Amino acid sequence: MSDYGVLASWTKPPYTTITAYDLNTGDIKWQVPNGDHAPTIAAGGPSNTGGLGARNGLVITKGGLVFQAGGDGKFRAYDEDTGKVLWAGTFTGNAPGVPVSYESKGRQFVVMIASQGGGGGAPGDGEATPASGMVAFALPKP
Repeated sequence: MSDYGVLASWTKPPYTTITAYDLNTGDIKWQVPNGDHAPTIAAGGPSNTGGLGARNGLVITKGGLVFQAGGDGKFRAYDEDTGKVLWAGTFTGNAPGVPVSYESKGRQFVVMIASQGGGGGAPGDGEATPASGMVAFALPKP
């Protein structure tokens, strides 16, 4: 059974996708699996199954890159014209929210929130509190 409560025999991968539309025509330009489903990979299954729970936002750069953090602990850069994965970086925990892109001293960066799960309790109540932080990726110099 999938994390969505769907019997695997009733559906097949990809479980989630990223879809790019041509806004002038409404046609789909490309559609790719959104990462990997970690339990499937751990069981020796195929990759590119579409990571469950990967419902985070995207950021698209002027240079034609689409950045998204999948539910599998990888942050990917896709080509905006083809959907091809151009780069992937690993992070720990999950990535709630939308990545941010900014420029500093002529260098472009993409930043995301990464949090490591804990007990979810409030500080001081004896429960583990999730650790959160920002992860910044520097894009290659032009």
